[in-house]
Amino acid sequence: MTAVKGVEAARPPLVSPAVVVVCVAAILWAVALQEGGAAARYPAVPVALATFLAIQLLVPRARWNRDRGLGPGNVAGLLFALQLVVISTLLVTSVPFPGTLGSIPADQYVNTALMLQALGYVCYAVGYVAWTKPVSPKPLLLEPGLTRVIGTSFIVIGTVGLALQFQSVSALVAYFSGQGDMSDPSPATLSSAAAQFFRPFLAYGVIILWAARIARRRPGGRMRPLEVGLVVLALAASATYHYNRAAVVIPLLALVTAYSLFGRRQSPTRIMAFLAILAVIGFLFGQYRNFYSGTEGGAINPANAGLDRPEATFTDNLQVYGNGPQFWATIVQEVDRSGTRHGDTLLGSALFTVPVLGKPFRDGSGPTVYNELIYGEPDISDQILGLGPELYWNFGLPGIVVGYFLLGFAVRRFDDRVEAAPDPLAAFSWSYCGTWVALLVINSIAVLSQIVIYFFWPVFIMLFFAYLARSQLLAGSRPPEVRL
Repeated sequence: MTAVKGVEAARPPLVSPAVVVVCVAAILWAVALQEGGAAARYPAVPVALATFLAIQLLVPRARWNRDRGLGPGNVAGLLFALQLVVISTLLVTSVPFPGTLGSIPADQYVNTALMLQALGYVCYAVGYVAWTKPVSPKPLLLEPGLTRVIGTSFIVIGTVGLALQFQSVSALVAYFSGQGDMSDPSPATLSSAAAQFFRPFLAYGVIILWAARIARRRPGGRMRPLEVGLVVLALAASATYHYNRAAVVIPLLALVTAYSLFGRRQSPTRIMAFLAILAVIGFLFGQYRNFYSGTEGGAINPANAGLDRPEATFTDNLQVYGNGPQFWATIVQEVDRSGTRHGDTLLGSALFTVPVLGKPFRDGSGPTVYNELIYGEPDISDQILGLGPELYWNFGLPGIVVGYFLLGFAVRRFDDRVEAAPDPLAAFSWSYCGTWVALLVINSIAVLSQIVIYFFWPVFIMLFFAYLARSQLLAGSRPPEVRL
């Protein structure tokens, strides 16, 4: 048990926030029902609210846990709350936002989609509590000198990747001044492939040094200027991926979790305020990015780029990025018309972003066929196909049941490793990887595959170094063999 963890006994998971949020949502639904309109069209909304509340009341382990910061389990819980409580309430208090859909599918399909999301949460919760075997704590921080060498080596590798990507200081300055290249092509040359694979080492190397400092000092204090500087540098390194917000947000959530466990515990109120600020900043930056990319950096008139129309609101973005039921409904409608695909898209989705090897599978992948379904042509691929809809498209109800059970099981194992982490680097690493897995609640198989292929290598290599170190220690502690 760490020093911070030992300051106070573990407290029971919170259920009151979920009860309050669902009660507020239920009141809004009841008011909307009295006024008529959309509330009567979507009878699945109260079922979604009741399902979320029932899981929160009956499965304590699935509640918000104050001792894990923004660990994978808490993140997954927030995402299910977003889908089943927040977005379902928006369906009846405003209107479903179509996003890039030509039109919202019929109400029966939206209701079915919302019921599938509720079923997914139930199966997730079962998987989350299905296996309670404890995880043994395994440190990632090694002997201080060796840790510094590894961290510095990672920084050098990442700096090489950064140099290959931007090729000049002026290009890097232009990027961080908001005038960078918005395109994100797959690696086409050896140099671009190296840049893609090497850059994650920079952020992770800085985090290794940050974690080593946090582990050495007494817990409970605020971060010192050098530690804050290391965090800023790590986030800046993570921000070099064509203005992708998730590339910065996910390591930031993992850093908050590691610091809450080993530095200074963060209260749920403070974490919620932090998430609210992060959401607003992310929304504002998204608006800027859409304008900048649409006008090609100001080269095209906004009217000619179609940007003079009303922009999507904050709640509209919640529906899009939360993978609302109207987007699931597109697949539900397609299954009703044409049946399931019997697993045809899964391999293609998993290999979608794999360089060279994945190319033959892309035409039949989930993202490709989904975008073709939306746009009616195969050459546009800008919308993701969420895990849930893809499972349903391939296997129907059994796909949702099995897939979400396995998702709950995987998130629980990552969550347990965060809880058992003996040092800040282990807490960060397991939280970082587990949070990407938890994002499958709203994200796609193809996106997770891309993250694992390009971003997880520093963690994999650090795990290997830690394994070697533990093996050497064990070998040194064994008595000498007695030969007869």
